[in-house]
Amino acid sequence: MKVFVRFLILVSALGIIGIIIVGMSLNALVKTGVETMGSKVLGVPVTLKEVDISLLSGGKDVQVSLNELIIKNPDEYETDYAFSLSNIRVLVDQKSVLTNTVVIDEIIIDGLAITFEGSLLGSNLGDIQGNLKRSTDSESDEEAEEKAEEHEDGEEHKKHVHIKKVAMKNAKISLRLFSDQKEAILLVLPDFKLQDIGKESGVTSFSKASAKIFDAIYGVVIKAVTKPDKLIPKSFEQ
Repeated sequence: MKVFVRFLILVSALGIIGIIIVGMSLNALVKTGVETMGSKVLGVPVTLKEVDISLLSGGKDVQVSLNELIIKNPDEYETDYAFSLSNIRVLVDQKSVLTNTVVIDEIIIDGLAITFEGSLLGSNLGDIQGNLKRSTDSESDEEAEEKAEEHEDGEEHKKHVHIKKVAMKNAKISLRLFSDQKEAILLVLPDFKLQDIGKESGVTSFSKASAKIFDAIYGVVIKAVTKPDKLIPKSFEQ
């Protein structure tokens, strides 16, 4: 009997170790994917300190926490980064993970710090948006759908995504319009939400969905920056 109990304990311990190893592998894969795909589509270095994947109580959603995400500036700009975020929470419908379309119930972007640096020809965010547009406009949703239909049964299909909701709150901008500007101007952005990205076509790729989120954030930033009466001139605390 004691031998059997010890055997069960050993099996349980090995199972727990296996789960930990798998979890660590998934974390590493997501981290590498975010950094690789992000850097490719944005045209600037993207770094992510760590990823934490956990199953929420109730078992419907998997929570993916992206911690300390930094999106750098193009080389010609002086400030350190364009975007800095301590945490992004992504709630994924676990049943959709093994299907062709991953369903993300919600993305929560809280406390995004943005650096808007102007130049003679535009801005750092404008340049990044240009990179993103060039990298994602090469293939439309309709073309992606046609390619998906060309796959034969049994072949691996390209992953698509449907994002039900994106919420951004507590975001702020450090505004630098001139190279000799001694003090950044602080601008607090209004909260906003996006809904149903990728629902209509059903074939939106992760990169194209990311582009739509970036475009929305860029639009809010530009709208705020072009209203100087709402700017709050004081040092930007990081």
